[in-house]
Amino acid sequence: MRALIALAAVTAIAGCVAVVPIDRPSDYTTPSKLTSCRVDLPQDWKDRLSRDRTEAGSHEQVTVVGANENGDATLVKTTRNRTTELVLRDSKKRQQVMAVQNDAQLFGVEFDGRWVTFSTSPSPADRTTTTYAWDARDDGAPVRIGGAGAVVHNGKAAWSDSKGVHVYDLAKKKDKVVGRGSSPAFLGDAVIWLQDGKFRAVDALPEQLTNAKPGESVASDGRTVVWTQDDALHGWREGWAEPRELAGIKSAARTEGIVFPRVSGDFVSWQSESSYVTDMRSGATMHTTEGAYWLEVHGGALTQQGWRVASSAPLSSLSPLPTC
Repeated sequence: MRALIALAAVTAIAGCVAVVPIDRPSDYTTPSKLTSCRVDLPQDWKDRLSRDRTEAGSHEQVTVVGANENGDATLVKTTRNRTTELVLRDSKKRQQVMAVQNDAQLFGVEFDGRWVTFSTSPSPADRTTTTYAWDARDDGAPVRIGGAGAVVHNGKAAWSDSKGVHVYDLAKKKDKVVGRGSSPAFLGDAVIWLQDGKFRAVDALPEQLTNAKPGESVASDGRTVVWTQDDALHGWREGWAEPRELAGIKSAARTEGIVFPRVSGDFVSWQSESSYVTDMRSGATMHTTEGAYWLEVHGGALTQQGWRVASSAPLSSLSPLPTC
């Protein structure tokens, strides 16, 4: 196991702090804000999540923060005895990626099946960000690649900072600034990003995205791109004649809009004071007010976190959400 990286030993470089979900109590619930099709949490989803469950001790916190395309290899963040450890595990082995002294120091984890990117900060009070890449095949030490949270796809990482939008070839260790803007996402092997309220790209942008008016939150799994637009979640993938509205919420003053979308295959998870999962095939969205059911998609898995419980289920094993 690699030595614990001491608080003072984490390299810090000034840069843009990655936006990360706010920690909330594990039994936090809120009424549904949906104005679009809402369905209940299917029983088979509960059953499948219960098959791969990690029970945490009273002084332990366990969260599944990444998964490969099949959902059979997961990245797990575990905090115990004031030490937080990021571990890649599957049925055969366990590989430590990094350890730090506080849970809030490690965030923004992404995984493309081989490469892991993640960010650290020197302390909970100092959110100066350093971003690393780690190769699961080599199992060596993480390598610093930048000073802002990254997304990763097919061996390339992308992020934005004061210099612009970066695309980093992880195997070749080469960084290239491709434009000015923020919120980069991969669409195929190309990178798109936001600039002046519009999508931009190095080459021609898909025509269907030219008139989109995305908000600050954008996500992609390489095939489908989703974004927030006012009080709605929109998405587009190749083969669709135009973008679609995937879900909508009621607008209310001083409350959270749609934030932190994540997309994988036909499912999109997102947050608005609690968690939601939308099935793009049926147009239905699942929202539960049950404690211990904070749900997100990561790679090929649906993950659950809650009070002393963490679990994941391959998306391929879940039934489609029914139409309303």
